[in-house]
Amino acid sequence: MTDLERSEQLVALLGGPLGWHTLVHEPEVASTNDVALAAVREGTPPGLVVVADHQTAGRGRLGRPWDDASSGDAVRSLTASSVVALPTANVSLVPLAVGLAVADALRRAGARPMLKWPNDVLLPRPGGGRAKAAGILVERHAVPQGEVLVIGTGIDLDWREVPRSGDADAWTSVAESAGRDVDRVSVLADLLRGLAVWLRSVPADPLRLLIAYRDACATVGTDVRVTFPDGEVLEGRAVDLDRDGRLVVESPVAGKVAVTAGDVEHVRPGT
Repeated sequence: MTDLERSEQLVALLGGPLGWHTLVHEPEVASTNDVALAAVREGTPPGLVVVADHQTAGRGRLGRPWDDASSGDAVRSLTASSVVALPTANVSLVPLAVGLAVADALRRAGARPMLKWPNDVLLPRPGGGRAKAAGILVERHAVPQGEVLVIGTGIDLDWREVPRSGDADAWTSVAESAGRDVDRVSVLADLLRGLAVWLRSVPADPLRLLIAYRDACATVGTDVRVTFPDGEVLEGRAVDLDRDGRLVVESPVAGKVAVTAGDVEHVRPGT
């Protein structure tokens, strides 16, 4: 067993009422989501958590690569995948529930998170403005035990003095934003507690979930540019979330449009 698997904070969460039963910690994997899915396909029930120190082929929404910035023995990010049974209702709200769980964990770590619909968590940048510090990928799969969700979370814990390029050039980390060291075990423990709580709200109390997400969402009330998977672009103001968790964008051309999927960019008026 690794030190992470022996951690008293994490061991205390396994086998209890939160629903997590097994924690697997790997030094390096291509993708924690892929490792978790393979285990479930071989018979491991939902409640599995997979954590890796280094991830070499992580991915985000729309097939984008995700860089964990880790190198050598330095673990700079928290890359974790959790497997849960498919909720009985309101599956479209799951990414919002995960976002709230991540935000709760980062708040406990001393940061001031906001949510960018539908899959990103933003933190204040030391020089001003907000930047991405965490991303979420929820994948639905049919396995022998039934349908499950594999929930991938990538959190930039400490990227101080880390060179970055590409998309990551615009990202920040919890330590940079909070101005303090961050304990990976504590963030993971708080994340697992938050996931258990917010995922129960998906079928049981969706209104509470939607209100909480709307209150924490930096996208609502912002001018946005949405690029749909087919390349079509919608520009307007994000004004609300609907009951299915879709982003409602009010456009001078198209009126109010409920966005299910797309690349959402926050833009300044007039740009």
